[in-house]
Amino acid sequence: MSIEYSTENKKKYFFVKSRGESDELDEVSRYAREITELCKKQGHSNILIDETNRQYILGEVLDLYKLANFLKTLDIATLRIAIVCRPEYLGQIRFFETTANNRGMNIKFFLESNRAEQWLL
Repeated sequence: MSIEYSTENKKKYFFVKSRGESDELDEVSRYAREITELCKKQGHSNILIDETNRQYILGEVLDLYKLANFLKTLDIATLRIAIVCRPEYLGQIRFFETTANNRGMNIKFFLESNRAEQWLL
């Protein structure tokens, strides 16, 4: 299965709802590139991504490290990104969050949409 998503322009942020799964770093990277480019094209600097219907299969530390390095190449330091995920992934995703933030990105993971939105705005 692959990653599918829909987008919506909200008043103060770009909203993405995704579903599916992928264990391929290339596909996760493509997904990240597409949604950040769409966000920039729409003129938003804030993005809320609901990934509660996604399965995270990239669990290897090296893959998460490579993904954070890839995101740095997208020049998204000006974006504020809130991601809502399922509780079972929070432990592994904290490594990714720290790695991405150490590279100058502003990414934070949440378990609740309302908290993500509060942080975002």
